Amino acid sequence: MRSMMLFAVGLLAGLSVQVTVGQEPNIRGLNHVALAVDDVEAASRFYTEVMGFPEAFAFHQGDGRPVLSYFQINRDTFVELMPVTTERLPGFVHYGLQVQDVAAEVGRLRAAGMDVRAPAVSPRTGSRIAVARTPTGTTIELLGFGPDSVHRQVMDAWR
Repeated sequence: MRSMMLFAVGLLAGLSVQVTVGQEPNIRGLNHVALAVDDVEAASRFYTEVMGFPEAFAFHQGDGRPVLSYFQINRDTFVELMPVTTERLPGFVHYGLQVQDVAAEVGRLRAAGMDVRAPAVSPRTGSRIAVARTPTGTTIELLGFGPDSVHRQVMDAWR
């Protein structure tokens, strides 16, 4: 658990510096880092009790099993936890970038030769999302937050 936390903190720090320094005007910043964990409840306790990150929102299956949980680091940055599955190994899963215009970013990245899925609205969060894959296989979510999206509501309520 400690190594995963150090990895996530290092990734957050590195990405925030990189996005700030070399950012295109459309990219607003790092929104989240997603991690797959064997025990979502134990990991949730770690992020709330040890790290002090409040749980911003969570989604569960009908039987109560977790689908994903977001923990708020600051107004615009989160750690996303999701359970390990046969297709999702423990550790880093993806990172999400907040963008002003998802369609424009999809076009820009496709023009640069990246594999990017068409934007869609998330049925869970109401956020506009497109998923890109880097040449090395890292998954990036490109996220646009309208006023009704869960992300926007949580960010706007930040104290």
